Amino acid sequence: MDDERKITSDRWGPVKCLANVALLFAPIAISLGVLVALSANGDRDLDPVVTSTIQQRY
Repeated sequence: MDDERKITSDRWGPVKCLANVALLFAPIAISLGVLVALSANGDRDLDPVVTSTIQQRY
């Protein structure tokens, strides 16, 4: 009977390991995605004519 329980628990070992790794890296991946999304939204407000000039216009 102990062998039967051990076989069942051995099947879920890799799944539990991958779940723990996913829980560790999911917040990092989500925060990087948020940073990319926020940095991409800031570029829409720039005027390409003004930002590409060398001298400042008055």
